[in-house]
Amino acid sequence: MHNPLNDMPPSFYAVIVLAIGAIVWKTCKALTNPLAHLPGPAISKWTNRRFQLAVMTGERTRYEHALHERYGPVVRISPYEVSLASSSAAKMIYQIGSPFLKTPWYNIAVGDESGLFTLLDSKAYARHRRLLAHNYSENWIKNMEPYIAAKTRTAVSKMAATVDRKGYVNVNEWFWFMSTDVISEAAFGESFDLLKIGGKNKYIHDLEIDGLRSILRAEFPFLGKIAAYMLLGNSEDVEQGKMRMQSYTEGRLAAYWKAYEADPENVKPTLLTKAYAALQDGSISHRSMEADARTNIVAGTDTTASTATFAVWYLSKHPEIEQALIGEVSALPETFDDEQLRTLPLLDKVIKETLRIRPSVGQGLPRAVPAGGATIEGHYIPEGTTVAIPAYTMHRLRSVWHDPEKFDPSRWDHVTKDMKDSFVPFGGGSRVCIGQHFSQLELRHALANFYRTFNSGMVAPKAEGFGEDDMTPMSFFVTALKGKRCLLQRRAKQ
Repeated sequence: MHNPLNDMPPSFYAVIVLAIGAIVWKTCKALTNPLAHLPGPAISKWTNRRFQLAVMTGERTRYEHALHERYGPVVRISPYEVSLASSSAAKMIYQIGSPFLKTPWYNIAVGDESGLFTLLDSKAYARHRRLLAHNYSENWIKNMEPYIAAKTRTAVSKMAATVDRKGYVNVNEWFWFMSTDVISEAAFGESFDLLKIGGKNKYIHDLEIDGLRSILRAEFPFLGKIAAYMLLGNSEDVEQGKMRMQSYTEGRLAAYWKAYEADPENVKPTLLTKAYAALQDGSISHRSMEADARTNIVAGTDTTASTATFAVWYLSKHPEIEQALIGEVSALPETFDDEQLRTLPLLDKVIKETLRIRPSVGQGLPRAVPAGGATIEGHYIPEGTTVAIPAYTMHRLRSVWHDPEKFDPSRWDHVTKDMKDSFVPFGGGSRVCIGQHFSQLELRHALANFYRTFNSGMVAPKAEGFGEDDMTPMSFFVTALKGKRCLLQRRAKQ
């Protein structure tokens, strides 16, 4: 009987041998992986593809959380990455002087190693942060409060006008215009004026495209330009957009630098004002300042907008809390400042609870296990492994937070040590978000002005098919709304 295999060319057998060899190699690698002993789904011993699917579909935080619910505080999520969710792990990773340094993921994602966000060397980072620290201090930020407050008032007045005309408003859209205008003025000394034009400008369009490319570059480096081309189109257009952003950044900072040189005492205060003096003695380079300015734009838009949006959304579903907050902010004088806002206990608790239940960055921030490895929650993790603390899960630890899925600002009436240790919306340690004070000042003004204007409260309308699904949080590093909208109308007065 004729065997058809005898007719196969030698190359066929070579392919078979290579395939078998690859399977054997992959199997040996999975079984000998130093992370193989850790809890986690079986597929994560072999590949990170399931994890990458969660990343690209915006499901990362929920996927990781489900794994922690099943496997505990230490979970292997890929052959070389571990997710950690416990207060003791957070203290170890985030402690001041921690040997758990940022991984090259940040450089790959941003494509620039000169800014504060991407500096990996701890000493270089400490020097750079010291140069910028005064610009982000609560005392200096007070100098920017007048234009921050003005833009929050403008945003709310635009929302009110839309409600009067249309019956309801997409608050997420206007909070996004607000936060973008605020941070662009704070970064460049000049606002993008999105509140005025009611839409996005070219810089923001280019920034969004570059942000998507950054995710592809960081999470799918093996696909490189192929993935970017498939999802973003003409790579030449993408590069031109990057050049436009660079040109704008250079031009705006040069104009501000000129104004600073002419009258340093009276120039408009920004997040980089005090760093300009460091340019003169070479302590900071133009490239580093440009990188920090661009990072400010990315860090100060979707983050603040999503937090403000989720705050008013949750309050619309809890009218008793909403009315209490309305009473609190309505008692403010006609002209108020942040010193007065900081004395409002419910406003503070609402912001904290929103940051807990919907952190603007819910995923873990990658760190590398130092030389010699580390034992965390009873598990040895070898050096070089990527570890991360997901805020989304930290804020849902059942051992710390009672009924964690419930929006309950009153939980902040009695803050425990475990709550403090597990509350990480801005990261922690020396790498804690440098802009947290700026963001919280803006949120206080935004919510106070919002509820002084919409003093009957807000409720979701039956319009445009809007519903709960639109408010599903999607994790693309920064948390976004699935439907990209949050429609609200005035609550009928009782």
